[in-house]
Amino acid sequence: MAEGDSQERTEQASSRKRDQAREDGSFATSKELSTFLMIAGSTAVLYFSAVWMYTGLADLMKGSFKLLMKGELTVKEVSGLFSMVSYKFFVIILPALAIPIFGALSYILQNGFALTTKPISPDFSKLDPLSGAKKIFSTQSLVELAKSIVKISVIGFVVYKAVALEWQTMPFLIDADVFSVLSFVGSMTFKIMMKTLWVLALIAIVDYAFQRWSFEKGLMMSKEELKEEMKETEGDPIVKARIRSIQRELSRKRMMAEVPKADVVVTNPTHIAVAIKYDKEKANAPIVVAKGADLIAEKIREVARKHGVPIVENKPLARTLFKAVDIGKQIPADLYRAVAEILAYVYRLKNRARRGQ
Repeated sequence: MAEGDSQERTEQASSRKRDQAREDGSFATSKELSTFLMIAGSTAVLYFSAVWMYTGLADLMKGSFKLLMKGELTVKEVSGLFSMVSYKFFVIILPALAIPIFGALSYILQNGFALTTKPISPDFSKLDPLSGAKKIFSTQSLVELAKSIVKISVIGFVVYKAVALEWQTMPFLIDADVFSVLSFVGSMTFKIMMKTLWVLALIAIVDYAFQRWSFEKGLMMSKEELKEEMKETEGDPIVKARIRSIQRELSRKRMMAEVPKADVVVTNPTHIAVAIKYDKEKANAPIVVAKGADLIAEKIREVARKHGVPIVENKPLARTLFKAVDIGKQIPADLYRAVAEILAYVYRLKNRARRGQ
């Protein structure tokens, strides 16, 4: 039971997995939002440039027919006519060429500027017919099919209602001129597109929320996966703990090696021990070469006794040195007097011992 629970994807995706998904080209992308923006762009182009495009095409056709009515044309004139028609036609349809920009804008709005070639790189596993069949009959495919049916049905109903409102006006177009017919068709098309946009906007919002939820759910990780990822990125905690233990042991051995060189060991007397050394040629003040509490303090005292290093009991000084001074650092100025008195006492003991010897 515990093993099964550990494999359940209950944890949010890590930043590493999100970055990996972006590198693989996996995003929470809604096709419906892209469709909405594309049709919205088409509607904007139709609204702002329909008259200009109609006028431009009419003038282009008039100019072309006038040239053709002159009679036979030379090869040079035909070439010039073709160049002129091509250029003017390109200028006329230029606003329509901006519509694909809205599709790119949809991608940027959903995913930001994320460029990757991995989705289009060759992958022969995609040619597997069994894998393809599974995708066709997958839950995602059924959801997309149901969504398409609903979308087509709703949009078809909206188009039907819009046309039904103008149905009685259509017979009168028989006697109307071309411009009036085109104006009517353009106006009705614009109304249909506007009503369709409202439907597509609602579908896009719902679909984007679903795609975001589905994407986040797919990225979720189990606790075991998080542990494995931490091992890969930061190292195995057991190994790291072992390394830290070895480093502490080596540091402790180096510290103990300095105790025999100390001038004095200040104690608490049992809980704390601080070894001090003063070499006026190397430092301006005494240096703490070793310190420790409890078992380490006992070990420092044991090494000091073995090598004849004086041990002096001074509870306030021992506590202050243990808390305020790191190993290898000089004692602060406010402790000069207290340490100097102890060193002076130790030096007097050593001088007496030498005279007695």
